[in-house]
Amino acid sequence: MTDFSSYIFGWLVGYSGLLGPIAGVMIADYFLVRRAHLKLDDLYRRNGIYEYENGINLRAVAALVVGIVVALLGLVIPPLRLLYDYAWFVGFGVSGGVYAMLMQRADLCAAERR
Repeated sequence: MTDFSSYIFGWLVGYSGLLGPIAGVMIADYFLVRRAHLKLDDLYRRNGIYEYENGINLRAVAALVVGIVVALLGLVIPPLRLLYDYAWFVGFGVSGGVYAMLMQRADLCAAERR
């Protein structure tokens, strides 16, 4: 980090490409998937509805990875530099959208199995 510009556009923008997708998954889960309704008891209960497979929501992890890859893609492919310049917003939008879609599909599949 030799100067102010390399710190902002190198480190901070790159780091925001990791934090934006996390926020996207969290916001999408609360507002889009759960519609701001949580079962408080299940937040702290083993085998509650929020435990998923061995305590990991694989759909959230997949959405997180997709958001990070898309946000940081502009760092590797110069014509897509705009994705990197707005990494937080790109990662937020992509991860939130992918997560909401994956959770909706999971709910539809679960409803069909019933």
